Amino acid sequence: MHRVSRRQFTLGLVAASALAASGGLAVRLRPGERAIVIGGGPAGAEAALALRAASPGARILLVERDPGRLADGAHDPAAAAFVRPRAEAGLAALKAAGIQVVLDDVVDIDWSAARLALFSNRQLAFDRLLLAPGTAPRDESIPGLDAMARHVWPAAWGSPREARRLAAQLAALPDRGHVVLRLPADVSHPQAAVARAAALAHHLAANRPDARLTVIDASATDDLARAFAQTAAPQGLRWLTAAQGGVVQAIDAPRGLIETAAGRLKADVVNFVPPLWAGAIARTAGLADDSGWCPCDDRGRSSLRDGALVLGDARKAALRTVGGALCSARIAAKGTATA
Repeated sequence: MHRVSRRQFTLGLVAASALAASGGLAVRLRPGERAIVIGGGPAGAEAALALRAASPGARILLVERDPGRLADGAHDPAAAAFVRPRAEAGLAALKAAGIQVVLDDVVDIDWSAARLALFSNRQLAFDRLLLAPGTAPRDESIPGLDAMARHVWPAAWGSPREARRLAAQLAALPDRGHVVLRLPADVSHPQAAVARAAALAHHLAANRPDARLTVIDASATDDLARAFAQTAAPQGLRWLTAAQGGVVQAIDAPRGLIETAAGRLKADVVNFVPPLWAGAIARTAGLADDSGWCPCDDRGRSSLRDGALVLGDARKAALRTVGGALCSARIAAKGTATA
């Protein structure tokens, strides 16, 4: 039997208290009933802890495909500025709270049989299912943009490995080097996009003050540029909005070339952020519409499939921040009581 530390017990109480504040302690899974949470990000971990605190007799299981996402321990300090927030509760804390954790990938959902198919060929039965599938890169038809280019020009958007690669490239940047941040037209996480631009600008100001930063912003408005300006942008910054030609037309990653409507750019380091949509399992399971996102009501109940609860960034109208993800977990957990 796992022993729950004071910190782990506190995590459960915090989650339960958050549910209470939103009326979520109405959640009462029957003893022995199995609730499965797909996704171990902030929303998924919060939902699992909340369900465990509210229904101690139920069986709570969390499925996460990336072991690094729940790993305990600090990230590489050099890459910390380029790593999106992860779940506060790590693997050990979830297990000690009595939550079974399966490190695997969900590849399909049989709704009629109430079963999940995993990449390992295992199947898991569920009584209640909550999905926090997160987001995934969306393909773009840009000449030159292939798997090699995406490796050389990391997005570092939810991937600690890519964040470390970006940090290493910045460490090797020449004193008068040129860094380019590319933001797509459909910016799913506006606050994170502005924060990324600020992180790059601050890094260069502290480590390469003679280097240049160009932001290629293909969004239809100048909202991101104006939000960034409030961060007291340093000298050496050029922000190209779509109206100013900030749209990528072609790339040559080996040569560090980017063709835009405003002309050709030569870069030493490129942080190429792709457009996103809901994670693969949400689309495979029929929870996403033509936009690639999951339409839901304000409690996370899917508009496309009865009984499905979606939380976190995959929801179509989500506030894609950590706070928004946590709030969705509490509301969706509450919804399991009345679904």
